Amino acid sequence: MDNVIKVYMKFPWRFYSGPYHKSMIENPPKDIDFVNYKEKKIKREIVKSNKNFENLRKIKNILRKILSLLKIPNLTYVFHSEYDIIHCAHCLSLNKKPWVVDTETYEWLASSGSISHSKIGKMIIKNRLKSKYCKKIVCWSQDAKKSFEKEFQKEKEILEKIEILHFGLKNVSFKKIKKGDKIILLFVARRFGEKGGFQTLRVFDEITKKNKKVEAIIICPTPNYIKKKYSKNKQIKIMDLVPQEKLFREIYPSADIFFYPGIRDTYGIAIPEAMSFGLPILTLDGMAKKEIVSNGKTGFIIRRPKEIMNDEEMNEEMIKEFVEKTSLLIKNKKLREKMSKNAVKEVKKKFSIKKRNEKLQKIYEEALKN
Repeated sequence: MDNVIKVYMKFPWRFYSGPYHKSMIENPPKDIDFVNYKEKKIKREIVKSNKNFENLRKIKNILRKILSLLKIPNLTYVFHSEYDIIHCAHCLSLNKKPWVVDTETYEWLASSGSISHSKIGKMIIKNRLKSKYCKKIVCWSQDAKKSFEKEFQKEKEILEKIEILHFGLKNVSFKKIKKGDKIILLFVARRFGEKGGFQTLRVFDEITKKNKKVEAIIICPTPNYIKKKYSKNKQIKIMDLVPQEKLFREIYPSADIFFYPGIRDTYGIAIPEAMSFGLPILTLDGMAKKEIVSNGKTGFIIRRPKEIMNDEEMNEEMIKEFVEKTSLLIKNKKLREKMSKNAVKEVKKKFSIKKRNEKLQKIYEEALKN
């Protein structure tokens, strides 16, 4: 036990709600102990976060507005003392003890881009990252690393701390659940607009009206007026968030194609999750998508319109390409099956728990040596 590294996992909010850190805490490296997260607490907080997701989001939005006015990034402090190192998730520590920070992209070190790119916000972030107590900056992707390189081009002291650590996905059952000859399209997200919910329903509606053998499932908190708009299409089923256990046991295994535009998404953890069940992916180009999806091999990456899109914008060229590629996968069973096999292989290669843990262990060990 003397070789065990005690890690305090710190979040900017009261508890975590994302798969990246859930995977890390539930499947840690052998010699790592997340001292403030034990099994019962994990289950309690995950249940609570699922039930109160929308309420929590409203509270966060209020706090974001306050922080945006003050231009303060995600600063935190750990009052406990029984740890060797702090792991800051999308936040910056004020503690005078070793800490590492992981983030999806530079902007996520604050509650909004208006803070992280402001003169005051950037100065505070820069100061924290240059601190001798900040040992490593863990980026989720190459794209995230580029966001730091863009902000701190001349700050060698910051850039040398960067490590890339992809999402770690635990092995799940790849057994398919097929009922009849229906082709099931699936969209799973926590935020409807920014993940591409408007565009998804437009494409699903167009495809299902032309093909009675295609059904679509939307699992996402969806505005009531949108539900009403598509209520006449009985081939589209709209559901709110479901427990991860049900998602992995019933939903993913029964689907055939995963549709995930990710309009304003910087990573998209739902993508490797779906790939682990052999689902070909349809997504929109941008951010880390090309690091996760191999275009033409594990799915299709649709060209992003040049203009900056708002959540509800329907770029007709983009919609047309989504419909064409989705229709191709529906009609071409051999291509679908080939992409399915490639997707599973890709997940095992890029997103294995074992590889993630080997690198995470090394990050902590190196951080404590300095």
